Amino acid sequence: MGERHARAVYSGTSACVGSFLRYDWENMPIYDYPEYYEIAFSYRDIPAETNFIEEVVGRYSRIPLRTVLELASGNSPHLEELCRRGYEYVGIDLNDEMIDYVRDRIARLNIPASIVKADMIDFSFPEPVDCACVFLGSFYVTSDGDLEMHLASVAGVLRSGGLYILDAAVGYFPEDMRTQSWDESSNGINVHATYAPHWIDQEHGLLKSTITLDVEDHGKTQRIQHAELRKIFSFKQFIQRIQATDTWEYIGSFSDFDIEAGPWEQGRNLTVIRRR
Repeated sequence: MGERHARAVYSGTSACVGSFLRYDWENMPIYDYPEYYEIAFSYRDIPAETNFIEEVVGRYSRIPLRTVLELASGNSPHLEELCRRGYEYVGIDLNDEMIDYVRDRIARLNIPASIVKADMIDFSFPEPVDCACVFLGSFYVTSDGDLEMHLASVAGVLRSGGLYILDAAVGYFPEDMRTQSWDESSNGINVHATYAPHWIDQEHGLLKSTITLDVEDHGKTQRIQHAELRKIFSFKQFIQRIQATDTWEYIGSFSDFDIEAGPWEQGRNLTVIRRR
């Protein structure tokens, strides 16, 4: 994985067993600490990322943008910026702590947004959306079957002509297995984060990563350690999978939320596909 992107999943079960059995919550504790998680990943330039959404939609979408869906939305960092610009935001997540954290913010700000408890692999909505996004490698698939079900779910809620923007979800540089560490602080809370990936089965694309948050919260220290297992699809594999459907077409690859820049080894590399 590339530049400081981690939102983790561990899956040891088949997708058909049921959505809540797909995730090993005991090994995924960072989602139970939304404030610490938010601080750890606050290095992002959310206005610039939102600019990219608007630019790529303006250039490649065939429908106007009104509603944005974020998959595995976590602390929903784009929520306020998108609503400030006049869009409606919908997020889906499975962690109750994250969901409550974001719903409290929505109620406090009184903005046009909602969070739905749902599994990003297999979900549906009564109302369609105009654009779907997944950020920071939050692409929770561990098999070809997961990918097929996920793409069908997104296609089922995205209007024809709308874009699906995937941030750090496709493996452009599988050799990029760097351990990364960084520090972020807010309101007297300091978080030292470490992301350490390694291949479990490179031939089949199975990558395990450990995310560690060392937290100092006004004199109280805590270590939160988290594990993930994901299937990494190379760019070629991903394109082959979407071309095998009759619902998606490839639009382009970008990096660092710059519509003029292509993927590079240490970049936040993005893949954009369009709903037919």
